[in-house]
Amino acid sequence: MILIAFLLLFALFCVLSVKCKLYELEYSPLNKAHNALIFVCAGVGLVISCAIFYLLFKENIAYPFEKGVTGYNAYEQLFDALMKKQLYIDYKPSAELMAMENPYDADLRTELGVSYLWDRAFFDGRFYSYFGIAPIILIYFPFYFITHSIPSAHTVCFIMSAVSVPVITALTVKAQTAFMKKVNLPLLLMSILAVQAGSLVFMVQSSADMYYTAVQSGILFLALFLLFSVCAYSAQGVSTKCVYFALSGVSLAFLAMSRPNLLVYFLLAVPIYLNTLFDKSFTSGKKLAQVMSFAIPTALGAAFVMWYNYARFGSVTDFGANYQMTVHDVGEYSFAFSLFMPSLYYYFIELPGFTADFPYLEIDFVNVARSFGYNGYIYLTSTVGAMSFPAVLGCATAPSVLWGEKNRVKQGFVWLAIFTSVFLAFFDTCFAGVNIRYLADIMLVVILLSSLLLCDFTQNVLSGRAAKATGFIISSALLILSFAVGLLLIFNNERDYILKLFLEGNG
Repeated sequence: MILIAFLLLFALFCVLSVKCKLYELEYSPLNKAHNALIFVCAGVGLVISCAIFYLLFKENIAYPFEKGVTGYNAYEQLFDALMKKQLYIDYKPSAELMAMENPYDADLRTELGVSYLWDRAFFDGRFYSYFGIAPIILIYFPFYFITHSIPSAHTVCFIMSAVSVPVITALTVKAQTAFMKKVNLPLLLMSILAVQAGSLVFMVQSSADMYYTAVQSGILFLALFLLFSVCAYSAQGVSTKCVYFALSGVSLAFLAMSRPNLLVYFLLAVPIYLNTLFDKSFTSGKKLAQVMSFAIPTALGAAFVMWYNYARFGSVTDFGANYQMTVHDVGEYSFAFSLFMPSLYYYFIELPGFTADFPYLEIDFVNVARSFGYNGYIYLTSTVGAMSFPAVLGCATAPSVLWGEKNRVKQGFVWLAIFTSVFLAFFDTCFAGVNIRYLADIMLVVILLSSLLLCDFTQNVLSGRAAKATGFIISSALLILSFAVGLLLIFNNERDYILKLFLEGNG
């Protein structure tokens, strides 16, 4: 019945689109009604975020801790350590663990029956949290000083999700207005919803724990970095550009303190920086002002990160991932080109299964050995690929959109977005594995780029009413379906928290 209702509503939408010529409705940044609709889309995302928080509400945590430190997650343990003016977790390793020649050998730890803190970094006789410190600085400490308690993982992810929604909304609008000659209003509104859900920000929030806190923080600061970079590119005055460049530098620093592997997306802003350096309309002094606006906060952030790394692990570039006490010795991970094709398949092509029961999607467990003959160790769980979001088909229009394009910043942004997403998928496969959680590393950029190309192709490449109307309807379907998939993944994901509540309520 739901499918039939959806098809009937979409058929009605198609008729209205042609009759009202929605495919010709151009967005104007100065139109208050248009901007009001954008705020409504942001409001929809905030309602979804609030609903998830309400359904999964958890009490905040009393501090000082009421039980042993082992009963808390890595962020809470790090907060406790910093409150005690130390960087290591307040937990004494067992003598058996200290005596091991290779404490990172998971099988040997199990065989010997040694006790340890699960998935913490063990280095030089101490346990550390290898998770980024950004949420501690920006959420845990302010929250504690206001409430005298520590926020639960659900609260932390909700705060970051609620901030991410308007940021992603603004990013979608800015990207289309900066890189498209004309922007179609209905497609822009649908793009906002598709990018919100397609970035997996809601799925990540609904799966809140210490692992997803890191992912949520990465999404937020990646979105902020891209937003401020695009704003700097499209801004007119030098002083305004300097402000945006400074904010992008701050965002990049916090991105490094959230999820360091996402720093590869710094490359997306390189065309913007090069455009600034080679823009003949700027004097040398104005160019220097813009460069320094970005460089100073970035350098300060880098200095802090390097100090933090050195203070814990004796190296400015060591984030501690190699010392994880987890399912395998992470130090054995390396680039394996035999994993390149599996990374493309599982991060981009793998589709979910479909069922007649809510939430209608099945996320299959992957098997690299069976599918690709890879016999090395790789962390595998269930996942779907980016193509599960139909709007990603918009990437196929890149050659048509960029054919004859004179804007080199736009060209660079598009091709670098594709390159970095593919590279990061390969990197994550080699050094982390295959998991729907890791898909969130690439989805913000992939869905943002896809919606941009899809809308640009429909609005500015297609010509003739019939072609534009057809393109509009197809693009609308792809964007709406992408939004729907993102919503369904709130229920069916790695944790299934809300789905379990749903089943318990009907059990």
